Parts: sequence; structure tokens; C-alpha cells
Amino acid sequence: MYTVVCLIQLHKGCDFMENNQDLKIVIDDIEVFLDGILLSGLSVTLDSTLREVNRLAVSCDKFGLKEGASMLFKLEEALKMKRHTLNFELDEVVKILAVLGSYVSLIKGKMKEL
Repeated sequence: MYTVVCLIQLHKGCDFMENNQDLKIVIDDIEVFLDGILLSGLSVTLDSTLREVNRLAVSCDKFGLKEGASMLFKLEEALKMKRHTLNFELDEVVKILAVLGSYVSLIKGKMKEL
């Protein structure tokens, strides 16, 4: 969460946060992804899901959202591991999804303050 606050403070008062629609799109894409994965469930992990998680992680990294990128990369790895075992524990994945949802809410709140 510290990364988000630092990123917002660093760019406060400059055009980056106010005019950069790409960051807003990435945050919205993460939110749509979270909604989709929570609605569809985790019983099947498709290649397209893994590609989307990776794309979002790389996008977060590009914008300096290192914590978000880290969570998404962890999610990607956990979902990959799920494909290779029958005794998969969902606790780690659910925890990552919950923290990621809070992270997205925090970012959206900070962006509205600008």
C-alpha cells in the first residue's frame, strides 16, 4: 500500500495522474478481472486467464505499482501451480484476490483525491 501513496504523492500537482488515462484503464482492467474471476470461480484456469494476469502485472510494473505487480505475479504463479496438482489449496489465491481488491480500491480512492 505504501507504493500507491508514494506514487500518488510523487505525481501530485503534475499532469501525470490527472491526464494519464492509461493508468486508469489498467486499474479498471484489474477491477474487471477481479470481478470476472470471482464470478466464474477458480475451478478451471484457462491460458487466457494466465495471459491476462501477466499483462496486468507487467502494466502495474510499468506504472511503478510494484506491490500490485508483485501480487499479480504471485497470483499467476499460484494459478499455474493449480494446473499441476489435484490437492490445491485455494486459501493463498483467495488471500491474494482480497488484498488485490483492497489495493485497487485504495488506488481509485487516491486518484479521486487528485
